[in-house]
Amino acid sequence: MAGGLQIIHIPYKGIAPALADLLGGQVDMMCDNLGVSLPHVRSGKLKALAVASAKRVAALPNTPVLAETLPGFEAVAWFGIVAPPKTPGAIAERVAAGVAEALKNPEVLKKLNELSPSETASYMKRETERWGAVVRSAGVKLD
Repeated sequence: MAGGLQIIHIPYKGIAPALADLLGGQVDMMCDNLGVSLPHVRSGKLKALAVASAKRVAALPNTPVLAETLPGFEAVAWFGIVAPPKTPGAIAERVAAGVAEALKNPEVLKKLNELSPSETASYMKRETERWGAVVRSAGVKLD
């Protein structure tokens, strides 16, 4: 709305079919998290038109931010690590400190930036199978 664009929203059941249609030319554009699209941008299969963060991103230094055209625009994906509400503050602080320390490690950052959609999907499948077996063997039931 801020840019006066008329875009038709096409709902998809996940990023994989949306990305397949974009790569296949069935749709003209999509908004996506950088981690999924970046390998396709780097290979030349997609062109990054803009990023929605407040500042340009290191992975795409020549790609403008939308705020350069639409001042004040910012829409970013974020991730958090959560715990039950009654988790003691000391434990939450210890977890937060551990995560912050891990994210300072260049090898951790390198691996996070290298994950491809297929590797992520494979990992998620393996983890779902592994933990599904644990849930089944433990007899866990939803209430």
